[in-house]
Amino acid sequence: MNSIRCSAAIALAGLLSLPIHAQQSGVARQKVVVISLDAFGAASLHEPELPAPTLHELMKMGAYAASMRPINPTVTWPNHTSMVTGDDASLHHVLVNGLIVDQRTQAPPEQDADAPKSQLVAVPTVYDAAHAAGLTTAEVDWVAIGDAKNIDWRFSERPHPNGPIERDLIAQGVLSEEQLAHFGKPSQAWRDRMYTRAAVDIIEKHHPDLMLLHLLALDSIEHETGFGNNSGRNTIAFLDDRVKEIVDAVRAAGDLDHTTFMVVSDHGQQSVHHEAHPNVLLAQAGLQGAAVANDTFCMPDGGFALVYQQHATAASRAKLKSLFTGKPGVLAALTPEEAAKQGWPTPEQSNQAPDLLLYAADGYAFDDGATGEYVTSTKEVGAHGYPNSDPLMQAIFIAAGPGILAKGEVPAFPNLDVAPTIARLLHISLPHVQGKPLTEILK
Repeated sequence: MNSIRCSAAIALAGLLSLPIHAQQSGVARQKVVVISLDAFGAASLHEPELPAPTLHELMKMGAYAASMRPINPTVTWPNHTSMVTGDDASLHHVLVNGLIVDQRTQAPPEQDADAPKSQLVAVPTVYDAAHAAGLTTAEVDWVAIGDAKNIDWRFSERPHPNGPIERDLIAQGVLSEEQLAHFGKPSQAWRDRMYTRAAVDIIEKHHPDLMLLHLLALDSIEHETGFGNNSGRNTIAFLDDRVKEIVDAVRAAGDLDHTTFMVVSDHGQQSVHHEAHPNVLLAQAGLQGAAVANDTFCMPDGGFALVYQQHATAASRAKLKSLFTGKPGVLAALTPEEAAKQGWPTPEQSNQAPDLLLYAADGYAFDDGATGEYVTSTKEVGAHGYPNSDPLMQAIFIAAGPGILAKGEVPAFPNLDVAPTIARLLHISLPHVQGKPLTEILK
């Protein structure tokens, strides 16, 4: 086994043309680094001239999926949660990029992105299991993980002014006090560089057994410009360099011969030219206002929208379904029972669940606004949240390192299988989950 690990490490070192550090004697325990490249669609990965040499070398060395199927809804926080729990939203209850609050009141619902993990995630995670087994855990810009007690080292999406990694980066001159205080002001590409430098710092100084890193530059640029253009391809080249930076850091830390890399994404993206505003229809139907007994509001989120109603009944939900069925830009309007067949929780299971689920048609996205036209035109932008059967919503999965067979392309599988595969690589237990380990790619 040691010779196999050594051969894998030398192969990766040769592919990336950098020397490998000598390892200490004895058998080192296995480590896993998960790098999530937000909104990286499987369709992009299969472009023959994609400027991603590091990803291509990892694909040659290990295994990669034809595509990886996300859960519904196909947005960031729910799918990142599935990749660390092995369960879909019907069990973990994360439906948007935060905790939904003020639903079924006389005011529109909102998303609380600062809600702690303990309020968001209803099931155990693989990092909980790793920590319980005595392993060291770390996260950089992961989501639905705020204040998680079982993370040893962290650099959050909104960094903490006095966090140890933040202070270390300032001491090194990587980050200034001013930049830390206004971290959200520069571009997403700049933030992704800082997230990568934070991950490098953690890897080289603290040697985590499980590292979770999330980079957002591709999602950011595709929301602005749409899918399948050179803005996205250039951003992929930028992200490929960040992946190489992480591999180099693992090598510099002396951990390459016992580290498995997983490069994943949460969903894809599609281009949009029209926006539909569900709250306009609700207002026109007399379902919003001070004198209304059953106030009804919609929370739009790109390719899907959640409708909440005070005192909802089966009959009132059926009327809501009729209101939206067949309207321009609406692919489907689903009652809770219908949505449950696609992996959504019901209102009886979670207060996050809607009374009606809307999916947008191709070329449309749902957006805010309760006045004006129901459908408006927009310049080309990108959106996700469409049904997880949509080809453009499919994600990527690449794995390479001492724990992975050189299998090349493998058939598509659900992202529910990521967490149990991490658990198998780390030799820890993650029982009673919907996903299963990808044993066909594991040594």
